[in-house]
Amino acid sequence: MNTNKILRRERKRLNDTFGAIEWQRRQTLYKPFKVFVMLMPYMTTESVGRLAIIPPPRKIGKHEIPQDLQMVTFGTLTKLQNTAKSNDFLKVCCELVAVLTGESAERVASRPAIEVIGTVNMVQTEMERIGKLFQSLGVEHSSDEVAAGIDKLEFGTFGIVDWYAKRMGIIDHEEVFNTPWARIFQCMKIDHENNEFEKRYRQILERRIKRK
Repeated sequence: MNTNKILRRERKRLNDTFGAIEWQRRQTLYKPFKVFVMLMPYMTTESVGRLAIIPPPRKIGKHEIPQDLQMVTFGTLTKLQNTAKSNDFLKVCCELVAVLTGESAERVASRPAIEVIGTVNMVQTEMERIGKLFQSLGVEHSSDEVAAGIDKLEFGTFGIVDWYAKRMGIIDHEEVFNTPWARIFQCMKIDHENNEFEKRYRQILERRIKRK
């Protein structure tokens, strides 16, 4: 038999095999998420790695899914952050999607895996981005401030809510949780830059006084 014919036949067989495998992978992604999670231990490392590139769907059922978290409220962002602290993969993924859609975690678990995974990918990427933004506003404290216990004045989420409420003259903290996180961040950034400017200005004045 002609060698070229043998090679073509073998190439076709391999292509058909890989095509069947790829079709199987796609079918698996449309299984209920709770079923998909049970199948994950049997997946190859390569297949699991590919899950990270699945984009968020436009909708899950009747619920619109945002393609980023830029417009979500500070309250929603806080819920997402608290939910992500659990080590239970199935629970975390379902509850993250539940926070965005208002659906129960149980109903989310029955949605196609591709929808849940895509949404969770977006949430994780966005939370990492937003976390870095807030971290960029960190202030380096002097040794005297550290010795005086300034670290004990950092109150986490409640501290941010209380600060913003006082800054904007808001009485009800719930109103702050209903405010887009980006607006709160911009106010924090403005105050941070003003404080940094005042600190640099004081240092310049102090150096001038010392030189006299």
